[in-house]
Amino acid sequence: MYLNEPLLKAVSAGDAAKFLKAGESLRCQSLGELWLPSGKIVANDPCCLFEGAPFTRTVPPGRYPVTLWVWEDGNDKRVAFAGLRFREGLPVRFEMALLEEQDTAELSEDGFYGYGVDSGTGGFMDEQTFLRLAELMDKWEDGSFSALDNALEESYVHTYSTANVQLPDSEHNVAAFSSGWGDGGYPSYWGFDKDGQLCCLITDFCILDL
Repeated sequence: MYLNEPLLKAVSAGDAAKFLKAGESLRCQSLGELWLPSGKIVANDPCCLFEGAPFTRTVPPGRYPVTLWVWEDGNDKRVAFAGLRFREGLPVRFEMALLEEQDTAELSEDGFYGYGVDSGTGGFMDEQTFLRLAELMDKWEDGSFSALDNALEESYVHTYSTANVQLPDSEHNVAAFSSGWGDGGYPSYWGFDKDGQLCCLITDFCILDL
């Protein structure tokens, strides 16, 4: 069991209060659905697209709900976790989401693999979406996904923003959200229910800790 597994179980069950300090709260926020036509999930910084390799584990193609867990302390609001739900049921076990050639046996006790954030934004998308978006960004004059940038700006509430944006003339979409305290590296974990079935994927933005 890795260090934050009890925390992720509590978050998934809506029982994270014991990990919060006085004055803090953690609320759920829906961010619509994500279309996964290939079932190959890419978690990355959607504003920079430095990383585009999908996780080795796949899910059946389909549309899946996106949920954010927003940590609040007074006027400070941060996306602490972001998740995709694949089936009903609470996760009872987690394992780190890996890319090809990543091996948890090579990590230190408190180490992890995660994706890098350089724009203060994290996100989920399908591998096909990534390939299409990367091709479009090479063609766009300023090399940026302006619709995503605008949606993030329009949704901004002190101190975070969210967006669920479709690519032009396409069903492909990107779910994006502010990444915790901002830039850094953040791990994702697969959650399995009591029957051993995959039920969710959660990215931990390292706001809460044990």
